[in-house]
Amino acid sequence: MDKKVKKKKVNVFAIAIAVLLALYMLSMVVSLFWVLMTTVKDAGEYKYGAAFFEGGLAKSNTIWFPKMGITFENYVIAFQNFVLEGDGEGLQKSYNIFAQFVNSFLYSGGCALTVTLSSCVMGYATARFKFRLSNIIYSFVLISLALPIVGAMPSEIAVADSLGIFDTFPGIWIMRASFLNTYFLIFYAQFKMIPKDYTEAAKIDGASSFGVMVKIIFPLAMGTITTVFVLAFIFYWNDFQIPMVYLPSYPVAALGMYKFSVLTDPDEINHIPVRLAGICLMALPIVVFYGIFNRKLNVNLSVGGIKG
Repeated sequence: MDKKVKKKKVNVFAIAIAVLLALYMLSMVVSLFWVLMTTVKDAGEYKYGAAFFEGGLAKSNTIWFPKMGITFENYVIAFQNFVLEGDGEGLQKSYNIFAQFVNSFLYSGGCALTVTLSSCVMGYATARFKFRLSNIIYSFVLISLALPIVGAMPSEIAVADSLGIFDTFPGIWIMRASFLNTYFLIFYAQFKMIPKDYTEAAKIDGASSFGVMVKIIFPLAMGTITTVFVLAFIFYWNDFQIPMVYLPSYPVAALGMYKFSVLTDPDEINHIPVRLAGICLMALPIVVFYGIFNRKLNVNLSVGGIKG
């Protein structure tokens, strides 16, 4: 009896996507490796090559290990010059990198928390409760995402100043507490996936709507909530424009990195290895923060039904 050999069909599209993703990942790894190697190189070796100091011809910089030895002088220079002059309660004072990190954590953590909670609560309300405004709110979010809102900053500053919350962390936290974002759509889809059997069983046992939301629904969606919080935290950590306008007395590290890399004059700071060392110092807290929440992010976002 002849055995029919089944040939697997080759998915050309999947192979092409895999190759493109592999090339993209390789470019990211090579870029990161180049940054790390450049930060531990002497500025002269980076600019002229090691052969220049050995009496040979100058060569272009490579991404390989430093030939003249590893040095952390670039990090020391970046650390010493990562300083901002801010206006604190009407007095000019110096903000070093630690003070900027504290301001960044307060700004990023508070804004990420408020935007996550507001989007989560509003997404839960529109997804789980059927009322006339639910569809209107959902449509309004889509329209606000499609149509850019420009020219609102002067009015926001005027309102915040009149309320006495301008240039304060609670004020910027309140201003960022909005559900007009993509996070609302993520929570809306997540809460739609959760079976209603959970809430119905809890209500039979006498649980209130608030108790169901806090004790049952939110724990089931904790993976999504954590993911949104981390993404929002990283977004606000890299933001320097909003703090520069709304928090002039509390400069954040992103603003310090901007001025460090663009608005610096001394020759030793203008070297590429020193600038890259400053970028690594800026990214270090984010790497630690992501490492702490890494397990929370790698969770299954789907929710099953009730067994039994």
